[in-house]
Amino acid sequence: MPSQLITAINQTSGLQPAQREQALKSILYSLQTEINRELSENNLDKCIIDTSPFFAGATQLSLYAADALIIPVRTDQQSIKSLELLINTLSSPQSEFRKYLPDNDLNVPKIQMVVLTHCGWSTVADARNEPNKQTKVYLKKVYDILSKHRTLLSTNTPENHLFMLDDFLGSGRISSIESKPMQLLQEGETKVIDRVRVSVNKSVDKCKNQLKFIAQQLW
Repeated sequence: MPSQLITAINQTSGLQPAQREQALKSILYSLQTEINRELSENNLDKCIIDTSPFFAGATQLSLYAADALIIPVRTDQQSIKSLELLINTLSSPQSEFRKYLPDNDLNVPKIQMVVLTHCGWSTVADARNEPNKQTKVYLKKVYDILSKHRTLLSTNTPENHLFMLDDFLGSGRISSIESKPMQLLQEGETKVIDRVRVSVNKSVDKCKNQLKFIAQQLW
């Protein structure tokens, strides 16, 4: 997919400027065109695109097609760097995302939500729902990044866009291996994964509530 996309883009280089711009728009917005057709034919008004974290091919076309972004970020430094790379991709005129079309023809999706995952919580007495020290470090890092790039957000307030999720532990592993939504998991379920028995503990209810809250914010 990435090589096919670059080949198609390169083939427009011999066209006259007006023709080249139209050809580029046809290529880069091709996924958007297909999504709009599917929405119309199926009487739908929303579409979620689950992409690779790498900027190549289908992910690039997805960014051209999207109106808003939901960005999961783990509580680790590598994920923070990845968020910074995405911010640069959206904002830099020299990025692969922006460089092919003029600014007035470019649909730059807004960041609707950054979800900080694998969060941990304080075990201090009476510290209800208080992030632990490590989580606070990454929470501040993400907040600072969003504050510096408010124009990329769908509102001007970073607090509106930053959400937190627990580490799903055994519940997450079982959900993934069985392709079973978290909402359908029940406390006490067990599964042997890689010769290790994992289980769904009581925290699954908290995870369900967190996911429900995030889903409500999407629309």
